[in-house]
Amino acid sequence: MYKNILVAIDDSETSRCALTEAAHIARCSGAKLYVAHVADETLMGMHNRTFSTTLNLDNALKAIVDAGRELLDDAVKQIEGVSVEPLLLEARQRRVSETIADKARELGCDLIVIGRHGRRGLATMILGSVAEQLAKIADASVLLVRKH
Repeated sequence: MYKNILVAIDDSETSRCALTEAAHIARCSGAKLYVAHVADETLMGMHNRTFSTTLNLDNALKAIVDAGRELLDDAVKQIEGVSVEPLLLEARQRRVSETIADKARELGCDLIVIGRHGRRGLATMILGSVAEQLAKIADASVLLVRKH
């Protein structure tokens, strides 16, 4: 069975489904659950002019990180009966999928759970979804969870 499970979350409904599924699998297998969120500052780069003229970039980055912490805190509160550890990761000019895959590898995770469709808009159409990219590059098994 699984020993270390990483579930990657954002604020989408499919992400909440993935969290529920990962917690259930961890509970059934006695695995440790890592709940990860990636603070993705690359989204700011897509709108650099807007941010650089209307906001202080440091404050914008802090807001992204703070929102990630709040998301993780809320997620951890929902999980019972499982050893859980929240992880706030930062993309640092890398793909979110690479950031997740590297952290899962570092932690020795044997399963990664992620929602199939998050909120990515035009970037999904051009680059592919984070879930699809992760399934291609991860060393661990990847469970793609749809909304249910």
